[in-house]
Amino acid sequence: MGILLLIITGLIYGLVGTVILHFINNIFALFGEPTILEQPFILDFLQKYNLPTHSFAISCTWVALFFLVAIILFQLPPVQGLFLKFKAISKPEGDLKNYLDACWQDVCNRAGVDAGRYRLYVQHSNQINAFALGHDRVVVLMGLINEMNSAELKGILAHELSHLIHRDTTYGMTSVAMLNVYNAIIIAFELIVWMITMVYNILRYIPFINILAVIFMAFILFIRFIVRILHSIANFGYVLLAPFGSRVAEYRADRFAHELGLGQELASALAKLTRYGDTEGFINQLVSDHPPLRKRVAKLYELSQQQ
Repeated sequence: MGILLLIITGLIYGLVGTVILHFINNIFALFGEPTILEQPFILDFLQKYNLPTHSFAISCTWVALFFLVAIILFQLPPVQGLFLKFKAISKPEGDLKNYLDACWQDVCNRAGVDAGRYRLYVQHSNQINAFALGHDRVVVLMGLINEMNSAELKGILAHELSHLIHRDTTYGMTSVAMLNVYNAIIIAFELIVWMITMVYNILRYIPFINILAVIFMAFILFIRFIVRILHSIANFGYVLLAPFGSRVAEYRADRFAHELGLGQELASALAKLTRYGDTEGFINQLVSDHPPLRKRVAKLYELSQQQ
């Protein structure tokens, strides 16, 4: 499911990003720069595999290259380490380290995996949360540690371990990488439109030239209108697809905790969290990346009854 949703996400944003880059290339061509994207290594690649070398194919190749570079970059541990530093997330020390290590060791023993493959971090925040990051990291917030007993904490850690084992975080980082590339293309397009608008605001006061400026600006605004429609469609698809995939992964992680014998402990922890609110309403549940807590607790209860 994760790979399928990732492919669909890549196709949606890749296609829209290619169309936008194609527009950008054509806009530059109007200013006498028809080959800004037609770099030799891109053309050589397309010709080597007998692919078309028109503007749309070149734009598609650039988007694919940007995606690839971003995906590799986001998978690098140093990049993930920068995220940890930016969020003031650090390794636990002293008694806290011993406590977390003991809980984590028990969870990993139940799962039959080497606890040393993974790293635990803490964030000194009162929020009650924990999340998996990258390929081997789990971050636990102090609010969660203070709220849960050791058994409940083990249930949550088992849930997060599932995300790492099933590579949910890897898929998530890949999706974020592509989304960042797509957003950068959108920003570049809007920046170009802004610069053209600035020039237009000068030329529209010059006799005769102002007529051509108005026609050209109308053309640019029409392209911008098309881009915004495509952007809305892409975002709508992502808003529906990404949360759906995340909810599937959440239920699977809950089941994983149950299979490790920590289902009731996780259910107890989730029940505690309901005191601080839950996802209500059909629309909110549709776009939420987590299922409602009460449904997750009910599912865990059903699993325990099936034993």
